[in-house]
Amino acid sequence: MEPKTKQSLLVTVVGVTLFVALLRLSDVLVFAAKLIDLVLPILAGGILALFINVPMTGLEKRLNRLFGKAKKQPSAKVIHLLSFFITLLGVVLVLVLALTLLIPELVQSFHSLYVQIEANIPRWTAYLNAQDADMSWLMSWLEGINWEQLLHKVTASIDTVLVNAVGAVSATVNIVVTASFALIISVYMSLGTESLSHHARTLVCAYLKPSHAAGVLKFCRLFRQSFANFLTGQCSEAVILGVLMALAFSVFKIPYGSLVGVLTAICAIIPYVGALISCVVSVFLVLLVDPVLAVRCLIVYLAVQFVENQFIYPRVVGKSVGLSPLYTLVAAMIGGKLFGIIGIIFFIPLTAVVIELVKEDACRRLRAKEPLQ
Repeated sequence: MEPKTKQSLLVTVVGVTLFVALLRLSDVLVFAAKLIDLVLPILAGGILALFINVPMTGLEKRLNRLFGKAKKQPSAKVIHLLSFFITLLGVVLVLVLALTLLIPELVQSFHSLYVQIEANIPRWTAYLNAQDADMSWLMSWLEGINWEQLLHKVTASIDTVLVNAVGAVSATVNIVVTASFALIISVYMSLGTESLSHHARTLVCAYLKPSHAAGVLKFCRLFRQSFANFLTGQCSEAVILGVLMALAFSVFKIPYGSLVGVLTAICAIIPYVGALISCVVSVFLVLLVDPVLAVRCLIVYLAVQFVENQFIYPRVVGKSVGLSPLYTLVAAMIGGKLFGIIGIIFFIPLTAVVIELVKEDACRRLRAKEPLQ
């Protein structure tokens, strides 16, 4: 078959397929939802493995340097396994530290709140009795209620409540199962990084033209490096923000400074959004102690976060991936609008790769035009 005939046939098939898909759009959307639900554990596991692979690679390089001076060097597989377990141990230790700080403070805060309420109950009761309130309106309102009709409505709504409860339980079980499979898949992907990379390169080179295969492999290599730099910068920024929060809480005499600093550092791994999550938790903890301090806590937290988001984050993270502060903010904004938290995380390194490729292409085009000038 001639190339032009093949190209025309391909365009015809694609056009007919799109036309049929638009006619049966609802069925296509249902099929797409089922397909996404089917591959979601694999996608989630791949994303988690990508995060795990960044510190693993750094540890692997350092372990190779460390064991390089030894007389008996361990195999590459042993070093790979050791770096994986050290990374996993580090993540577990960080989570245990956060829970160790958070749970006792929560228990103490709720206990203090309970003691305050118990101590104030006699005073509130005495105040209500001293008001000598007229409750006749309440009695007349209760007499006007049709209890039989109310009972019928309550009985009829029980079915809806049960259906919603079953749906909630089913959704929770589905999330737990998906998360479990994603975690298992991420472990296998992390341990088999070299094998998966080799298979992927083989498939790309086998099914694509050499020029296209080289472009795809170059894009993947640049994205991996850019994502590793981004995650490193994000962790540095999270530590900076945690320290700033702890210092600000100490300066303005707000409780839970160290706890808020740790929580902020952990949650700030998610760009722009994670700090807001820790803000809600921090304000809630301070609210249990003193509502007036909670207002001060909110103001201080938002002020520090604003300064960090506008001045520190774009420079630290943008510098790590080679983006200017403006491009970093724009990439995070567009990614968040399109894909939420995942978009914020991946659009910054993706933008860095695209800009790098555009620069290279522009330089190549300019060099090609120079002899003509």
